Amino acid sequence: MKKICLLITVFLCGLFVCAQNTIGIPNITNYYKQEYNAGRQNWGIAQDRHGIMYFANNNGLLSFDGTFWRTYPIPNATIVRSLAIDKNDRIYVGGQQEFGYFSPNQYGELEYTSLRKDLPTAENDFADVWAIQIVNDRIFFHSNKRIFEYANAVLRSYSSVYWGFLGYANNQLLAFEYQKGLLYYNNGNWLPRIKTGSLPKGIQIKAVTHLGNDSLLLTSIAHGLFILKGETVIPFETPDINDIAAENIFGACLLSPGKIALNTNLGGCIVIDKKGNFIQRLTKSEGIQNNNVLSMFVDKDRNLWLGLDNGIDLVSYNNAIKNIFPEPIDRNTGYTSIVHKNRLYLGVATGLYKADLTGSGEDISYIKSSFSLVENSKGQVWNVSEVNGQLLMGHSQSGFIVNDNKATLLDKRTGFWIFVPLYDSVPSSVIVAGTYNGINFYNYNNGRITISNDQVTFESARYVVKNKNIIWAIHPYKGLYMVSFNENKQPVVTNYADKKKILSQNHNHLYRIAGRMVLTTDNGIFEFDNALDDFVPSTFFKKLFGDTPIDYLKDDKNGNIWFCSRKRVGVAEYDNGKYRLVYLPELDDRIMSNGFENINIIDSNNVLIAAEKGFFHVNYARYKKSRLPLSTLIRKVQVDSKKEALIYGGYGQALTTVNPDIAYASNSLYFECSAITYAQQQTTSYSYFLKGFDKEWSAWSRKTEKDYTNLPPGNYVFQVKSRNNVDNESPVTSYSFTILPPWYRTWWAYILYGVLLFAILYWFYKNQQFKYRKREAQKLLQQQLRYAEEQKQLQILHELQMGKREKEIIQLKNEKLQTDIEHKNSQLASTAMNLVRKMELFSKIKDDLNAFKNNEETRAASKEFQKIIRMIDSELDVTREWEQFTEHFDQVHSNFLKKLKEQWPDLTPTELKMAAYLRLNLTSKEIAHLMNISIRGVETGRYRLRKKLGLTSNDTSLYDFLMSM
Repeated sequence: MKKICLLITVFLCGLFVCAQNTIGIPNITNYYKQEYNAGRQNWGIAQDRHGIMYFANNNGLLSFDGTFWRTYPIPNATIVRSLAIDKNDRIYVGGQQEFGYFSPNQYGELEYTSLRKDLPTAENDFADVWAIQIVNDRIFFHSNKRIFEYANAVLRSYSSVYWGFLGYANNQLLAFEYQKGLLYYNNGNWLPRIKTGSLPKGIQIKAVTHLGNDSLLLTSIAHGLFILKGETVIPFETPDINDIAAENIFGACLLSPGKIALNTNLGGCIVIDKKGNFIQRLTKSEGIQNNNVLSMFVDKDRNLWLGLDNGIDLVSYNNAIKNIFPEPIDRNTGYTSIVHKNRLYLGVATGLYKADLTGSGEDISYIKSSFSLVENSKGQVWNVSEVNGQLLMGHSQSGFIVNDNKATLLDKRTGFWIFVPLYDSVPSSVIVAGTYNGINFYNYNNGRITISNDQVTFESARYVVKNKNIIWAIHPYKGLYMVSFNENKQPVVTNYADKKKILSQNHNHLYRIAGRMVLTTDNGIFEFDNALDDFVPSTFFKKLFGDTPIDYLKDDKNGNIWFCSRKRVGVAEYDNGKYRLVYLPELDDRIMSNGFENINIIDSNNVLIAAEKGFFHVNYARYKKSRLPLSTLIRKVQVDSKKEALIYGGYGQALTTVNPDIAYASNSLYFECSAITYAQQQTTSYSYFLKGFDKEWSAWSRKTEKDYTNLPPGNYVFQVKSRNNVDNESPVTSYSFTILPPWYRTWWAYILYGVLLFAILYWFYKNQQFKYRKREAQKLLQQQLRYAEEQKQLQILHELQMGKREKEIIQLKNEKLQTDIEHKNSQLASTAMNLVRKMELFSKIKDDLNAFKNNEETRAASKEFQKIIRMIDSELDVTREWEQFTEHFDQVHSNFLKKLKEQWPDLTPTELKMAAYLRLNLTSKEIAHLMNISIRGVETGRYRLRKKLGLTSNDTSLYDFLMSM
C-alpha cells in the first residue's frame, strides 16, 4: 500500500513539474462538513435565479445563501446524487431509487413532491439517479437502466442495458448507451449522434461542454478529451492534455469564454484554454480540501464551486485578490517583495524566491511561472531593495547582493533590515543600511559596492528614512535617532529628545510620504517641520484617519496612500482633490503586523502585500470596479425567534405575494437576511428599516439578523439593503406584514362594545326609570308615613296626655308605696330597736334578779325568783318575733332572705339574721343585743358570712354587697 501511495505521489509531482501554474492562486474558501452540517460528499451543484446555491449531498438537498446553510432530506433519506433547477425555481433532485422536486409552498418553505410514485411497478427497479437535464419543459432523469422523461405531469421511461451518461449542450440532449454509443434525443426517440466506432471501445463519457459554434467537448474517465464537430469525433490532444488524460476526468465546465475547468478524481481541478494549453491546477497544495472533485459549477459571478469527496470549496476565480505562495506546501510568512529585471522576488521566512515574469498581460498573477529558491538565501529575508540598479537583500544573518538566482555576501557582521541611497542622485555614491546594531555605510563606484569604515552603532535601525542628507532611524520600541554628518563628513548620531512625549512604548514607525517625513505612533501621526526642526501633529493625517491607529504607510504614483491599521489593509484613494477610505476586509487578520507590514505597489494592477502565509496580489484597478450586481434576500421570518413559529421560509414568491396577519400575542419578529455575494461576503454590510416603526435606516453593520419586539398593531414593511466596501449598494428588499390588534381592539370587539354600551345605556335608562318610580313611590310612601306619623304623633300626644295622668297616678301610687316601704322599714327598724331595748331591759332585769336571788336575805324566796327568771327567758326567746320579722322583711326587701338562701343554701339562720340586720345598717352593738351575743361574736359572724358569700377581698364591703342584691 505504501508503494502504491509513493508511486501516485511521484506521478502527481511529475505532473506538477511538467505544467506550470499561474503564480497567482485564486482565493479558496473551504466549507467543511462541520460547517454546513451535512454529508461529506457533494455530487452536484446548481444555482437558482435569486443566486442561492444548491448541492446534491449525501444527506439530502443542501442550500447556501452566503450566510446560512440548510439541509432538506428526501423521503427515503438516501444520497442525493443529482439536481437541476428550472426557470420557475423548481428544484429537481435524484436519489437512490427516488426522484422528484422541491418547490416553495405559500409560506416560502421548500416541500418535496415525489415523482417515483407515478411509475408503474415494473419500472421501479432503478437505483441511483446520476444526472438530471432540463430541456425546455421536459425533465430527464438518468439512472443506469432507465432514463425517465417527465413532461406535462406524465412520466415516460427509456430502458437500456446500461445508460452511461446524460448531458445537454448546444441545445442537444446527449446520452451514451452501452451498445449504441452516443445518442441524441429527438421527439421521444434516441438517435445515433456519431458513426459507430468513432469513440474508443470501452470509453466512459462523463461530460459534454459547448466550446462555441457547433463544437462540443467530450470528457472521459480514462481516455482523455474529444472534440465533437458535426458527426466527427476528434481526439483533443496536446502535450498538456496528454499529461492529465489519465487522471480520471469526471467532468468539465466553461470557466470563462476562453477557459475550461476539468474536475478529476486524482488531480483536483485543472484549468486549460480552448487550445488545450495548461493554465492552472488547483489541488490540496493550492488550498482545496482534497483532490477528489466530484462536481463543479460556475455561478453567475463567475466563481467556481467544487463539490468534493469531503467538503465544498469556493474558488474566487474572478476575484481581484489572489494568493501567491512561493512555497506551495509550507506557505511560510511573507516579508518583502520586488520586481527586478522582469523577475519577481519574494522574501519569506525561509529565504528569497524568484519567478520569471515572461508572460504577457497587465496582471502578473495570471503569468504562468514557478518559484525557485535563490542560492545562498536560506533564512529570514527582511527586505529586498533596488539601489543603483542593484538588488540588495536585508537578511537575518547578513547583507547580500542578489544577481539573478544567486545571493552574494556583502557584509556578514550583523543582520540587516534595509538598504537606502544616501543621495538623491543616481547612482548614489553612498548606500545606507539599517542593521541590527545601527547604521552601516557602503561606497558605490562603477557598479561595485564596498564596505565603508563609517559605522554608527546605537540600536536596531528597523526603519531608515533620509531627509535632506540627514538619516533618521527608528525602532518600534527602542527609540528614534538622527544621524548627521560633521565637517569631515563623519556620521554623528543623536538620540531624539522626546520633549513633547510623542513616542509611544510601541508601534513607532517612520515613513516618507509625498516628500514628507511621517512618524506614526500610538499617540497619533506627526510630520517633520523643517522650519521648527521637529515633529508636529499632522493635521492632514488627522483629518484623513481621525483616531484610527496607523501602523504602516505607503504612497503610490497616483497619489493614493496605502495603510495598515492593526492587521487591516486600506487605501486612502485620491480622486479629484479628495480622499476616500477604502478597506480590503478580505485581508483582515491575514497580513503581517508588529512592524513587519509590507506593501509593494508595482502599479494599479499589481499590488503585493506581505501576509502570514505568503503574499496577496491585489489588482486594485479591478477591485475598484468590482460592481457586480448585489442583491439582498430575506431568508427567514419567524415570530418570537422560535422555529415552530416560521411564517416565511426564504423561498419563492411568498415574500411579495403574502402579507401575513400576525396575532398581537406574537408581536415580536425575527428576520434573517443575506446578500448574494459569495466571494465578497466578508466585505458586505447591512442596513435595516421597519416602515411604520423605525424613524430612519439603521447604521451599516455586518449583522445578518434583525429582530423587533412588542410591535404595536398596524401595517409594517420590513426593508433591508446591503453594500460592499466599494459602496456598491443593493436594491431594497421588502417584506410586508400586519400586526393585528389585540382581541379587545378588533371589529367584533367594537361591536361587542357597542352592544354593551347600548345595554348599559338601556340599563341606565331603565335604572333611572326605576329610580324615578322608586322615588315617586318613596315620596308617596313618605307622605303616607308622614300622615301615619302625624296620626301616630296625635295618638301619642293623646296617649301621652292620658299616660301623663296615669303616670301621675302611678307616681302617686309609687310615692305612696315608697312611703309605705319607708314606713315599713321604719317600723322594722323601730321593731328591731324595740326588741333591742326589750332584750336589754329583760337582760338587765334577769341579771338583777340573779344577783338578788343569791342574797342571804332573799334565799328563802328563791323559787319565786326562779319562776320569774324563766318567764324572762321566755320573753328573751325571739324566735316567734323573728319569723314575723322575716316575713315583713322579705316583703319590703324583694324576698332578700329567700334569694340569699337560694343562692347560698348552706347559710345558717343565724347568718341570715346577720345579713338582714346588716342590710338594715344596724351597728355591731345593736346586732349583738338582738342576737344575744357579744360584739366579738358579731365580728366573728360577719367574717364567716363574708367567707361563705365568697368575699375574700377586703376591697369589697359586706354591706355594699348585701345592698346590691
